[in-house]
Amino acid sequence: MIEQVQFIKNHIDLEEGFKLVYKKPKEFTRYYSIYYGQKYADYFFRRSPASMIEVASIFDCGYFIMKDETVVGGVFLKPNFMADLFVVPPYDDYEELLCKLLNYLKEVSKTEDEIYFREIVEEHVPSYEHHGCRVREANYWMIRPTQSMKAMLPEGYRSRAVSSEDPNDITCLLMKSYKANPAYNQIGSKEDYMNHVKEFIEKYQTNPIMDECSRVIVDTGTNTVVGVCLHMEFENYPLIMSLAVDPDHQQRGLGRFLLTHSINLSSKEYPATRLSVLKDNPAIKLYEDLGFIRNKFVVDMYLG
Repeated sequence: MIEQVQFIKNHIDLEEGFKLVYKKPKEFTRYYSIYYGQKYADYFFRRSPASMIEVASIFDCGYFIMKDETVVGGVFLKPNFMADLFVVPPYDDYEELLCKLLNYLKEVSKTEDEIYFREIVEEHVPSYEHHGCRVREANYWMIRPTQSMKAMLPEGYRSRAVSSEDPNDITCLLMKSYKANPAYNQIGSKEDYMNHVKEFIEKYQTNPIMDECSRVIVDTGTNTVVGVCLHMEFENYPLIMSLAVDPDHQQRGLGRFLLTHSINLSSKEYPATRLSVLKDNPAIKLYEDLGFIRNKFVVDMYLG
C-alpha cells in the first residue's frame, strides 16, 4: 500500500494535450461502470455497478484520460501494470490511447520486470499484439442459474466439508490436476496454491452457503483427497475459486457431482453461479452440458 500511495500522481502529462488525472474509486466508477462495466458486461456477466466500485477500490489506481479538458477515457495504471482501458464517446480512438499509455508505462516501469495487462477483452487483443504484447492466459467467464437438483456421488467415494487440515492435500491435488491439463501453459508455486486454499478457509468459509457449496471428495479405498471445489462470493454471486479432480479419477462423474452440488446449494440464496475457465480447457464441455453459457474470451497479456 505504501508503494501504491507513493506512485499516485494527481496529474500525468502524456503530451499533445493528453493527460492522466487520478480519481478516487467512487468518482472513477461513475465512468468506469458504464464505459467498461456495462459495455463489456457480457464478457464477465457482471451484475451491477456496485460491483465495479469494489474492483476500483481494490486497485485504487484509476485515472481519467483527458484531452484538454474533456474526459476521453479511463484506465487502471501503475508501473508494470495496466487494466480495463476504456474510451468515452464521442472519442473513439482506442489505439491512440493505448499507444500513449504503453509509451508512458515503458518510461516508469521496472525494466527487469514484465508489464502486465489484465483481462483484455477479445476485440482489443490484436491492438496489444501489434505493440509486441504477448498472451499469457485466455479465459472465459461462464454463468448459469442456480436450481434445486440432485447431486449423484459415484460409489467408492465420499464427500465432506473442507477442514483446516486439508490445505496441503488440496494444494497437491490442484498442482497434480493442473500439470496434467494441457490447457495450462504454466502453474503457480506450491506456496501460491497453499495461500489460495487458506484464503478460502480464513475468508470465505465463514459464509455458510459458500462453506456448504465447497466440498472435498475422498477415495474411500485409500482415504486420499481426489476431488475439490472451493467457492467465494464475488460481485454478489457465488464464484467457483477452484474445481479439480485427480487425473487418475477423472471420467467417473466426480466433477459433475461437485458442480451439481454447488448449483443445488447455491440456490438457497443466489439466483446464479459463475466460474472462470481457461479457453482451451476440455472441462468447458462439462460446464456447457450442465447449462453454463460463455461469451467471448478475456486475455491476460504481458510485455517484456
